[in-house]
Amino acid sequence: MSRLPDWAGGCFEEPADGGVAQAMSLITYVTRIHFADHVLEHALESELEALGAKRPLVLCDRDGARDLVLGRLTLAIPRSVRAHYLTLTETRVTREACDKAAELYREQACDSLIAFGSATACDLAKVAAIRITHEGTLCSYLGSEGGMARIRNVLPPLLAIPTVAGAGADVSGVAMIAMEEGPNHAVISPHLIPRVVICDPTLTLDLPPKRTASTGMDALTHCMETFISSAFNPPADGMALDGMRRAFGNLERAVAYGDDLEARREVMAAGLNGALAQQKGLGGVHAMSNALCGLGLGQSDHGAITGVLLPLVLEFNAPAAEARYEDIRRELALSQATGVGQAIVGLRERVGLPDCLSALGADAATLEQAACFAARDHANRTNPRKADASDYLALLQEAL
Repeated sequence: MSRLPDWAGGCFEEPADGGVAQAMSLITYVTRIHFADHVLEHALESELEALGAKRPLVLCDRDGARDLVLGRLTLAIPRSVRAHYLTLTETRVTREACDKAAELYREQACDSLIAFGSATACDLAKVAAIRITHEGTLCSYLGSEGGMARIRNVLPPLLAIPTVAGAGADVSGVAMIAMEEGPNHAVISPHLIPRVVICDPTLTLDLPPKRTASTGMDALTHCMETFISSAFNPPADGMALDGMRRAFGNLERAVAYGDDLEARREVMAAGLNGALAQQKGLGGVHAMSNALCGLGLGQSDHGAITGVLLPLVLEFNAPAAEARYEDIRRELALSQATGVGQAIVGLRERVGLPDCLSALGADAATLEQAACFAARDHANRTNPRKADASDYLALLQEAL
């Protein structure tokens, strides 16, 4: 059958053996995605074989280093495959971490990369892939320096396996990296999109309640920001609406009952929808959260930060996007008397996330710098209402 390029869209593929279960769990939209309970073992073996990968470098972050899930990954890798492992203990991806990963890749003659965990592992793998195959300084590949045109389609194969819901980086061509000074910087290219993504909701069953709440709120934010963003992308809008309904309706249950597989599955599906819909672009919440994380507030609190900022940004964007809020109300089954921002505040309280940035370690001294960085962030380009540094400073002060 004919198919669109991965970067342009997607299609469904019928397995050669006609297997019904595989057909239902394999989606090709932007990239190849397996989604099913307990799919890790089968999908990883088959995809490594298809790629001819015999010596993968597995890059983990804290979310991938949990004993239960890392043990499953180790057992799922076939005996004929010799994997090497590197765990990033920091909450941000640094130049030094990327260089270390690239050096280990070369030393061990690796032939592929596996990102295991959350966005941090994915970002590390993407930037390490550039360091492995491209010469010159890393700065020359930053999006702000025109780096997208310099990234060639020679990167090693990358498989992404999320162990949280809502990371978003597993199906995107964007990686965030912390440079020596200033905010996080984006590296952007369609060649950075992982070749294969394996979404197995059972990998999230041991995720602690606080982390479940934080990553789930990030998934919901991805969906809402994408849906109201200024770009035109109807398929992304459909996925975003579906994703926000799943997240809003199931996050509280996933936090309260971690072993509820149905709730875990629904929240991971919301995370996948939000990640796919990000092709349309994000907005002010992520512009500010990227800036705050870049200034050291902590990547591990990214979802909690979005939970603080989302209601305020929804209110700010109302003059430009209020017609879209009616669609959100209908999807979430809210009454006309309940504002979308009000509903987010209620959910935030029920899942135990903080209501202010100061509770996450922010202070007034960094807000002006964060506001300037947010105004220049790539996510600000698709915010539905034009926002400058003064707008972001006012929002950050209100959120403090």
